[in-house]
Amino acid sequence: MQLTSIRGGLRRIAYGAAIAATILSAAGCTASKTVPDRATESVTVPPSLVPPSPVVEQTGEPTHDPTPVISYLGKTKIVTSDNVEVRVTPGEYGINVACNVTNDTGRALRYQTQITVSSEGVSYSAEFDFGSILPGAVGQQSKAVGSNTTEVRQEDIKVYIDSVITY
Repeated sequence: MQLTSIRGGLRRIAYGAAIAATILSAAGCTASKTVPDRATESVTVPPSLVPPSPVVEQTGEPTHDPTPVISYLGKTKIVTSDNVEVRVTPGEYGINVACNVTNDTGRALRYQTQITVSSEGVSYSAEFDFGSILPGAVGQQSKAVGSNTTEVRQEDIKVYIDSVITY
């Protein structure tokens, strides 16, 4: 009886080993083969399936930021750059900064601009966050910066359009 139970146990072990060997060989896991690393495999795509690369024209000129145009209307200094116009007027309650943005694209966009006004070593910053501006429309906002003790002359005002973000 003892011989039968040992033989039955050996059969189970042999049977289990045979199943494990079958599973491993079916999965491709053998000691004689190495499994290639999928990350280092190269894939060849037929030329008919490769999209053509975009053609970029070289003009020979580097792209540059638009040059601001500075003009005056009475006590107001006007700085226009691309589609942004900033009007800065010194007044009795500080410096009034008005920002106008024209949407010259074909879709509605949001604009965010940052303007810096400096005079006699003091700088003031104004941020404008325009809502959705429809194509062809103009967004307008204004803010007062400084205080009523801010004494500035029109000739001393420097206006910087720091950033214009569209989204």
